[in-house]
Formats: sequence, C-alpha cells, structure tokens
Amino acid sequence: MTNKTVNKKDALKLMGVLIVMMIVGYGLDIGVGVVAAIAGISAPFIVYSLALYIPMIAIAFLYLREKGDNLWKECGFNKIKASTFFLTILLTVVTYPMVMFTNVLSQLFVKNTMAQATDAMIGDTPVLYMIALAILAPVCEEILLRGFFHNRLKKFIPFTAAAILSGFWFGVFHLNINQFCYAWVLGIIFAYVNRASGSILTSMIMHVVVNSFGGVMLYITNAFYKSQGKEFAEVAESSRSDIKQMITLIVVTGILSVGSFFLTRIIIKAIAKREGNNVEAVKDSAVA
Repeated sequence: MTNKTVNKKDALKLMGVLIVMMIVGYGLDIGVGVVAAIAGISAPFIVYSLALYIPMIAIAFLYLREKGDNLWKECGFNKIKASTFFLTILLTVVTYPMVMFTNVLSQLFVKNTMAQATDAMIGDTPVLYMIALAILAPVCEEILLRGFFHNRLKKFIPFTAAAILSGFWFGVFHLNINQFCYAWVLGIIFAYVNRASGSILTSMIMHVVVNSFGGVMLYITNAFYKSQGKEFAEVAESSRSDIKQMITLIVVTGILSVGSFFLTRIIIKAIAKREGNNVEAVKDSAVA
C-alpha cells in the first residue's frame, strides 16, 4: 500500500513539473509575440517554436539531472531495424483514419484550428514554417511528452494508464479542443509503438510524417484558395457549417477507423516481433 502511495505522489509531482514546463514555455512564446507586436515586426513561426521548446527541454534536463538521470537515456534513443522503419511508415498511414475521424468529430463543436492559423504560421517564410512544423515540433514534442514524461510516468503507474495520461497531456499541449482530440489518440498510439520497438525513434518518425503531410497539405490548400481570391479559414468554416457533409465525413471516417484500429494493433505487434520485444509478456503494472 505504501509503494502505491509513493508511486501516486511521484506521478503527481511529475505532472506538476510538466505543468510548470508548459507555463514557462508558453509564457515565453507569448512574450515573443508581445515583443514583436511592440517592435512592429512579424516574427517567423520557428522563433515562437524555439521560445516554446528550448526552456521546456532545459527544465526536463535539469529535473532529470537533479534525479541523477540522463535525458538521452530516459528518452530511449535506441536503434531500430530497417523493417521497423518501413512498418512505422505503414503504421502512420494505417492510423490516419482515426486521426481524421477525431478531427472531423471535434469540428461539430469547434473550428478547424489549423485552417484558421495556417496563413499566420506560414507568413513570408514557408521554408522556416515547414522546418518548425515538420522537424522541430515532432522531435521536441517527442522528447518532452514520450521521452521525458511518458517514460518516467510508466515507472510510477501502469503502462496503459501512462499511455492514456501522456496522450491526454499531448492533447492539452496544443491548447485547443480541435487538435486536442486527435493529438490524444496519436499520443496513445505513439506510446504503444515505442514500447513495441523499444525506441522513441518510432514515435518521432510517425510524428514527422503526420506533421509533414499535414503541413504540405495546409500550405498547398492555403495557396490554392489564395489564387482563387478566397481565404482558407473562411472556406473551412463554410464547410464545417454544412451539417450533411460533416455527418457523411464522420460516418465514412468512423467506419474506416474500425478497420484502422485493428490494423494498427497488428502492425504494432509486428514491430514488437521484429525488434524481439514480447509486449504480451510485459505486465501492465507500475515499476516499483
């Protein structure tokens, strides 16, 4: 009973550290915006990203150092086989219907956040926008949410609970309901694929692919509507108000998501088998 109490306390302390990290990171991110506004300049999206991630990773590093641990080892940057790399790409494609389903479902209640923010994020520096979205964000967020938070949290509570909770905080990290919904789903999948491969590299690969595809599609779509004299944000909001279209999308993506769920399980098990990790034998319990 004592061990469980200690584990719960450690889990709560870890969540406290994560909350502090987010407050500091987003505080500096907002600070950059205020300074840019006062100076009358437009800072590239990558500057905001660096202001967000650098202090958060620094706090994680200092916290682990004080505990006598190493951030690199805690993250689990272990090698993966070439077959695992390709299976991870396949897994990303297979999971996409679940991402689409939660994205569309959330839009019954809230706006498409990325469509609303795309023009501002791209600005005059599309290359820096893609670097920040497709490389910087996936790498830093995986270090923070899977490497630091999830890998440490699963030492205190059962793996499944840690996966759900770290996925939840991954959703919260995005600070809007639309992205929260599909980020939570992805966060859980990322935790399971990392357990299967024994490496954070798999969730990083998935995250990079998801963000790269999304970033390119947003850029192309935004550019297309601009060429037509329209605003992407307005078109997205108009589509969202078409209830018949939204219901159709929800039904189609919902049906696809059922198959997606079972295929996801099969591929994750295949990754575990190739990496020699018997996930079925892993007890779903906290590490004492």
